[in-house]
Amino acid sequence: MNLLLRGLLVSFLLVTAAPVSSAAPSSVFLEDLTWTELRDAIRAGKTTILVPVGGTEQSGPYIALGKHNARARALAQRIAEKLGDALVAPVIAYVPEGDLTPPSSHMRFPGTITVPHGAFVATLESAAQSFKIHGFRNVVFLGDHGGYQGDLRRAAARLNAVWAGSGARAFVPAEYYAASTAGFAQLLRARGYAENEIGTHAGLADTALELAVAPQMVRVAQLRDATPDAEGVSGDPRRASEQLGWLGANAIVERTAQGLKHDTDPPAVDTVPGMPPVVDPANLYSEAAAGHLSPAVKDALPRVYVPNLRSGDVYVIDPATYKVVDRFRVGAVPQHVVPSWDLQTLWVTNNASRSPNGSLTPIDPKTAKPGPEIAVDDPYNMYFTADGKEAIVVAEALARLDFRDPHTMALQSQLQVPKCKGINHADFSIDGRYAIFTCEFGGGGLAKIDMVNRKVVGYLRLGKMSMPQDIRIAPDGKVFYVADMMDGGVKLIDGERFKQVGFIATGVGPHGLYPSRDGTKLYVANRGSTTILGGEPHGPGSISVIDFATRKVIANWPIPGGGSPDMGNVSADGKTLWLSGRFDDVVYAIDTTTGEVRSIKVGTEPHGLTVWPQPGRYSLGHTGNMR
Repeated sequence: MNLLLRGLLVSFLLVTAAPVSSAAPSSVFLEDLTWTELRDAIRAGKTTILVPVGGTEQSGPYIALGKHNARARALAQRIAEKLGDALVAPVIAYVPEGDLTPPSSHMRFPGTITVPHGAFVATLESAAQSFKIHGFRNVVFLGDHGGYQGDLRRAAARLNAVWAGSGARAFVPAEYYAASTAGFAQLLRARGYAENEIGTHAGLADTALELAVAPQMVRVAQLRDATPDAEGVSGDPRRASEQLGWLGANAIVERTAQGLKHDTDPPAVDTVPGMPPVVDPANLYSEAAAGHLSPAVKDALPRVYVPNLRSGDVYVIDPATYKVVDRFRVGAVPQHVVPSWDLQTLWVTNNASRSPNGSLTPIDPKTAKPGPEIAVDDPYNMYFTADGKEAIVVAEALARLDFRDPHTMALQSQLQVPKCKGINHADFSIDGRYAIFTCEFGGGGLAKIDMVNRKVVGYLRLGKMSMPQDIRIAPDGKVFYVADMMDGGVKLIDGERFKQVGFIATGVGPHGLYPSRDGTKLYVANRGSTTILGGEPHGPGSISVIDFATRKVIANWPIPGGGSPDMGNVSADGKTLWLSGRFDDVVYAIDTTTGEVRSIKVGTEPHGLTVWPQPGRYSLGHTGNMR
């Protein structure tokens, strides 16, 4: 071989032997994925897990013992692919098949394996709980065998009782087993096959299904010489074919997928009149995702507005350069910068520390310049009704909500909330019908407000030492997350039942809560101090990242050298979390991928900064509760 040919051959071998970069996994089978691939799939929306339940039993002399296992797995694969948001768990192959002593039912035949009903149900429940912990919201049992259908329903009912209010559910779709038995038999009868030929076990129907989805399990040579209704057989399998089997398999897949879509798709949200529709009931933040900027903000300057409550001014940062580009005086003790419902104005809430000199300063986001102040009572924070018709000024010291014209701020009505001392932060139900406000003082608690009838529904105490701060609703609207500064974590509240249902430890002094732009994570600003005023600089401040699906902390980012992260929001592209450093007189710009922190010097005691513009159709207030 000459040198040229030898060189070409070597080059070819090197190229063909070079490692190929791995593409995203395409398999729907959980056991084919790594744990990181599974985590990412769940975060990307694959939150339904199909649990194929088979069985190891005899099916006559011409079908292998694993018939149900192979069939359940193959059908589950096609159903998952049809649904698009589902994965398939390993097959549960150990199921009740009869008694051991004396052997009954299929246990009279070699190779059949049985387990007690109680152990079977316990296995189903434990597997389902595992899936829920890892972030699956819909656990679907697909039972291929008639003998344990009641056990599947019993397990699902028990799970749903335990999971009430959690957003997770267990299902046993009736369509799956009905389509594989009575449904398939009906299709065959319509084609002229007799009942005694169709059979109920290892007959025409059973064998045809296996030939379609798992032909390797059928001994075709023995099948053609089979004896009708032989021992262990009900029916006559001799005319079974793959073509007939696909009639049944397709019906099972289509009907089961259709039923599951109906059962698992969240129903449309019936909102209060005037509220924009909820586009995705599974993620109410869908329209505040990166790239979803409203035409209303097309001329807004990209800026970060920082109210400094002790120096009485607002610093303006250019997020592209991380530099302060302007500063201006506002009213006494500015607390938050609040985007208006219509996204046209940013309001600085100057509450004047309980004096009668409270005011609101409007900022034009097109020029980043302030306008004339408007005098209002004690505006610690501000929100907007879901229909945008009224602003809600949170008069903290007065334990009162003042409903005002959202443009002129003229007072329209007031609501006293007397048992909510230190009323300050809020979020709204997915349908806009009620809001939950946090009560910082007096032992700490929550107040639930009926926004339709404008009345206090009730109060919820969270503990003697509780001091709740920010509150945010979960993407699916099922629970509210409440940062509790004294308890070192986030409390989970079932809004409908108005009851605490969980707790997630985060860090020292949890304060601000901000959903990621994709609605999968919640950033928790741990201020590093449990004092209200005069906290020490360089405390053990950090950011905790909670995964909404699993309700677990998946990352902790300490502020290098210590700090006091407080209030802020996420950049329009979702890549930067901007937070005030309350006791360090800085602003933090935190990379939401790595947790890397930049610090920018600002005024004295910065508080509720906002990033603008932000994605979303409208703002419910605070520093940008966007929808």
